[in-house]
Amino acid sequence: MKNIYKFKNFLVYGLSLSGESVSKLLVKLKANVFLYDDNIESLKAKHFANCFLIQELNENLISQFDYIVISPSIEKDNKFLQIARNHNIKIFSELEFASQFCKNLVAVTGTNGKTTTVELITSILNEKYKAVSCGNIGYPLSKAVLEKKNFIKVVEVSSFMLEQADTFSPNVATILNISPDHIIRHKTMKEYTNLKLSIMKNLKAKNYAVLNLDEKHQPIVNCMTVTYSYNHVADVYYKEGFIYLHGRKIVSINELSLKGKHNIMNIMCAICYAHIYRVKDEKIREALINFRAEKYRIEKVAKINNINFINDSKSTNIASTLACVEAVKGPILLLMGGFDKNLNYAKLFSNLSKRVVKIAVFGAVADKLIDANNDKFNMTKFEDLNSAFDFLVANAKSNDNIVLSPATSSYDQFANYIERGKVFENKVKEYAEIQAQK
Repeated sequence: MKNIYKFKNFLVYGLSLSGESVSKLLVKLKANVFLYDDNIESLKAKHFANCFLIQELNENLISQFDYIVISPSIEKDNKFLQIARNHNIKIFSELEFASQFCKNLVAVTGTNGKTTTVELITSILNEKYKAVSCGNIGYPLSKAVLEKKNFIKVVEVSSFMLEQADTFSPNVATILNISPDHIIRHKTMKEYTNLKLSIMKNLKAKNYAVLNLDEKHQPIVNCMTVTYSYNHVADVYYKEGFIYLHGRKIVSINELSLKGKHNIMNIMCAICYAHIYRVKDEKIREALINFRAEKYRIEKVAKINNINFINDSKSTNIASTLACVEAVKGPILLLMGGFDKNLNYAKLFSNLSKRVVKIAVFGAVADKLIDANNDKFNMTKFEDLNSAFDFLVANAKSNDNIVLSPATSSYDQFANYIERGKVFENKVKEYAEIQAQK
């Protein structure tokens, strides 16, 4: 496309990974790039070639910009963005801006399963093309634009990214599922749902929407569709232990490392993308059999003294934890808790399997979990993950599963779910070492 941004004045607001990446893309486009972050000290500590650092924003300065590109952490009602709108300045999310430079981009959103599905799609497409996973997985789309020019971009899209993505238009898009999450940010479930549905709004007649027929929230689309379902006949469907595409048997679930109904749904969605891109059945099957799940998502860490340790730190909402519990076989001792996201945990305990024999809760949301439990499950409160882990190990029996599946974010005690997952890993290693010395 023609470079319409040369010598234009850009403010990049928010210097997370996406902010850093889009600033490099803008420099390559020969724009005038100005950088700002609410954390001034963080801004001072970073070095960006051919960019100007701004230590204080005001209305007069904002009015001088032609465009603003924001990181996902910047909320849409931010005071500086309100000023920019008053001056009719175009505001891009990093996703929306970078997508302009993609000839072949497919997108995945939803409450749960995004990363797994993105990685599945990428693995299958790589059987025939060059594809890369990017977006909300720690590899920003703008970075992929710079480094993976001719690759199909398989983009994980969060609700935060969709807040400011008016022109975002992928070739293929899906909404895996919608359940309560991020209500503090989006205020209402209706707003959160509408953001998820908005990923389809710019699809053209030549594009594809991949539709989960089992999901109650269905988008209105004016493009081609491919469907999948666990419960009904669709283009891709599950029946008696096998996944089918247009009646053709693709793979047995017994051949796959991914377990649980939620993963069957993710796999079926990925097969829809493969079908759209005309990947042969045998190549789809091969990619699925060879696929290994991401870390910290129902990850089997170890088996010690006939006790299984499972790391599901990536479960940051109710639906994800319920899916984890469903996938784990046998008695479960559950580690749960963290940041208070203002979720309705009564729904969790009313749907939680009775195979959960003990729950150790910790973190800022612990008291809310105890109240919502209402004595349905054997629950004990702890200050942190370490002490909760020690309690469950001391009370575990042969064939039990000790599972970290927090049902909320980690930000009260950890930087992110990865750090939380590593703490759990280290506790398991410590336990293994102690047992080895006996």
